[in-house]
Amino acid sequence: MTKKANIKDVAALAGVSTATVSRYLNHDLSRMSEKTAEKVQDAITKLNYVPNLVARQMITKSSKMIAVLISNIDDYFSTELFKGVSSMLESKGYIAVMFDSNSDAAREQKLLKTIGSRMFDGLIIQPINNSHIVQESLGRKIPIVVVDRGFQSSPWPQVIADNYQSARTATKFFLDQGYKHVVVLTSELNSVSSRLERYRGIKSLTDDVDIIQIDENSYNQSAIFKELVQKIDRVKEDTLIFALKERWLLEFVPSLTMKSRIEDRHLAITGFADTKMVTQLDPNLHLVTQRPFLMGASSAELMIQGLNSDEEVQQEVIIDSKFE
Repeated sequence: MTKKANIKDVAALAGVSTATVSRYLNHDLSRMSEKTAEKVQDAITKLNYVPNLVARQMITKSSKMIAVLISNIDDYFSTELFKGVSSMLESKGYIAVMFDSNSDAAREQKLLKTIGSRMFDGLIIQPINNSHIVQESLGRKIPIVVVDRGFQSSPWPQVIADNYQSARTATKFFLDQGYKHVVVLTSELNSVSSRLERYRGIKSLTDDVDIIQIDENSYNQSAIFKELVQKIDRVKEDTLIFALKERWLLEFVPSLTMKSRIEDRHLAITGFADTKMVTQLDPNLHLVTQRPFLMGASSAELMIQGLNSDEEVQQEVIIDSKFE
């Protein structure tokens, strides 16, 4: 039976120390030349060397794995967020492991307990619960970066969008065109900061606002549409429908069009959307677009800095949105 190659065999064949091989395996190439890195890789290939990850984790106390807890895998925003995180982490030798809370606060707490009991080097989270519950559920202190939904006076670095300002910009555009009444379609506001900031941005310019809050996990589409039509019909003013999430644009724009509501009334529709699906339904819509991939990549960058540098990590990164 052929003897399985070990790290000493790789070092001997490459003509380097075992410490150099270890640095190469940990993607720490800052202290070796490109030629040395190539020699180590050639030796690994020739010997068909497979590192013992469990042993490495015990020695280095690092798994090179980052838990990424997103709020809903069904949302394009969350999946793009994860892609951005994964892409950046992978380029630095880390693995992103995705967990989906499914917009459920209790489920998020359970997943945090699971993450806390495993050997993850850090956590990137799109949170539902407050920071105290997040830390308490996690059960141990590891590096954390918050993304999309920031905390006031956050104990951790966070990457957020300019939700308040972008919602305000979109609202002002339509108010300037003569729209008076605003109907807001949103998932339950609860304490989710991104939704609250968007709602506050709208309310900062007008008090003539109705709101329909939708439970993502149990709602009746026809009942919500009926309520929406009632809120439109109860006033005579020109009405703006503002969806705080792309999902609700996709759910209700087709229904409004089919019912000819847009043609019958001076009605406008806007909201937050990051795919082209909504504009395919109506190319004339003016929408707020954000950059979830960049937000994810930026949060991963903060995580890597925190893990590998003694320098203080930037506490807040704000990613600009676009209204057009």
